Amino acid sequence: MIVPPSFLFQYSMAVPRVEAIPRKKGSLLQLDDSCSLFVPGSMNDTDNAFGLRMAWNPEGLGIELDVPGKKLPPAGRRKDLKNSDSISLFVDTRHTANVHRATEYCCSLVVLPCDENADEKPTAAFVEIAQQRASKSDRDGGKCPVQVNVRPDGYRLEIWIPTSQMFGFDEAPEIGRIGFSCLIHDTELGEIPLNVGGDFPVAFDPSTWLQLELKS
Repeated sequence: MIVPPSFLFQYSMAVPRVEAIPRKKGSLLQLDDSCSLFVPGSMNDTDNAFGLRMAWNPEGLGIELDVPGKKLPPAGRRKDLKNSDSISLFVDTRHTANVHRATEYCCSLVVLPCDENADEKPTAAFVEIAQQRASKSDRDGGKCPVQVNVRPDGYRLEIWIPTSQMFGFDEAPEIGRIGFSCLIHDTELGEIPLNVGGDFPVAFDPSTWLQLELKS
């Protein structure tokens, strides 16, 4: 296996604190350029890339992804994820970068920008992480609001994950960092990773996730 350039470095990126999110009017987050994060996967030999903006406050974590290059609008069904456009999100509120099995502080969400099983609205659902040592059963993806703006060449997705849905996030600002990763699964564009993709154990190994510094 050829090691991609994005795997050759350890990344630590700053996520700003924004008090006004989620927004009460208009789009969910409305994050500006100060919230843009570098996508290491863009270093790899690929024609596909995506934009990422993130922000946090004591109430939760906001994530905005911009997926360009599509000719068709996003589509899919939660009952058929293999043939659906979706985004996998991973969060670790006690990230140490040397733990290879997910703990109770780790969670994973699968977000569909368009879910035919939900009247073509976007949906989010927490999923089990393979080999996870322990997990919290009270997480509810329905409490994570999602908004999608579809364009002729792609879409922008915004999601807000409340603190109540991320075990340990209430103490994460004091610690100052979290682990994070995401994978875009697209029926047209293929798999687009934040850092590394399915050739690596991103779906269950937190040591492959990036470190985000929670800045105030």
